[in-house]
Amino acid sequence: MTDIYEPSLLRGSTSPSGVRRYDVCSVPIADLDALAAAELIVSHAVARTSYQVHLCNAYTLSLVDRDDVLREALLAADLNLPDGTPVAWMGRGTTAQTGPVRGPGLVGAVATAGLGVARHYLWGGKDGVAGGMADGLRAAVPGVEIVGTETPPFRLLSDEDLFDLAGRVRASGANILWVGLGTPRQDYVVRRLAPLLDMPIVPVGAAFDFWSGAVAEAPVFLHGSGFEWVYRLSREPRRLWRRYLIGNPRFLFSAWRHRRSAGV
Repeated sequence: MTDIYEPSLLRGSTSPSGVRRYDVCSVPIADLDALAAAELIVSHAVARTSYQVHLCNAYTLSLVDRDDVLREALLAADLNLPDGTPVAWMGRGTTAQTGPVRGPGLVGAVATAGLGVARHYLWGGKDGVAGGMADGLRAAVPGVEIVGTETPPFRLLSDEDLFDLAGRVRASGANILWVGLGTPRQDYVVRRLAPLLDMPIVPVGAAFDFWSGAVAEAPVFLHGSGFEWVYRLSREPRRLWRRYLIGNPRFLFSAWRHRRSAGV
């Protein structure tokens, strides 16, 4: 794994890439903010190098002790970002200075940083959501180049499905692929697609819904507060109650157990 990034923007040097990392649930999390992460992603898009990115929130990390495939995907990643205040707070108990990196904000930051050099392919959401996301991005970031939008099939994805997708992405001229399938499905797909595409692959889940306007985003004053999940739960209780009411305590216990075993 080789990061091509301006050294002046790095927070430290605790990995071969020069990006400082800290462990949460034994998963290495990058100590970067959205802007630095965006510039790093764009640099790999321009260089046409395969680059596996994951946004790790409390729910994602609550699953790794029970999901070997997910854990392997995160450990194989080039960049795991702290998606959500709880994960960023865990880092601030060690050496981290930055984060959280929210999916919608990362999409906007990459679109802005990549003007003139990045070409985006949006693969995710229900029918019409990827197209709506493209419209939202074009309105917010004039000049952003979106070269493909697509709704994934709602079923288990075969190797042939992903091989065909990779062919369509390459043919479009894209150099960044955004994936919106929800955790952990989108994280599995990143690892499976990485050998097929020489570009960053970034799963951002609900960012598709937020950018398209299909789902209302939490008010700005809740961002970074640690309580954004309360708003999301109030809007979609039937879909999200298990993620937050079971996943959050499970994440805290897992993080505590891993830190204790590491002697932190």
